[in-house]
Amino acid sequence: MATAAAPAYVAPPPLEGSARVWGTIALSAATFMNVLDSSIANVSLPAISGDLGVSTTQGTWVITSFAVANAIAVPLTGFMTQRFGQVRLFVASVILFMISSLLCGLAPNMTTL
Repeated sequence: MATAAAPAYVAPPPLEGSARVWGTIALSAATFMNVLDSSIANVSLPAISGDLGVSTTQGTWVITSFAVANAIAVPLTGFMTQRFGQVRLFVASVILFMISSLLCGLAPNMTTL
């Protein structure tokens, strides 16, 4: 019994017109937010270290953890988008970001953070 071959993947056409403009704006905003988040963490490092009672050297682990999380999450985005869908992934990401930010803000010490 012969089986039918799977249809070949056909890439969607490139964005044109206003879709290209909005896509560029969205990508630029996301990149800006990533840089802004990194800058905020770097600038607030002395305050984070002081509030948690640790040295600035220990406080740099906040920046390192942020960079590692980014390095892991960014390559997985394409896979997760195909697996769960763009809207579901976006909503889940925003909710996870809000919960994580809340928990970081409530952290009483460096270990918990």
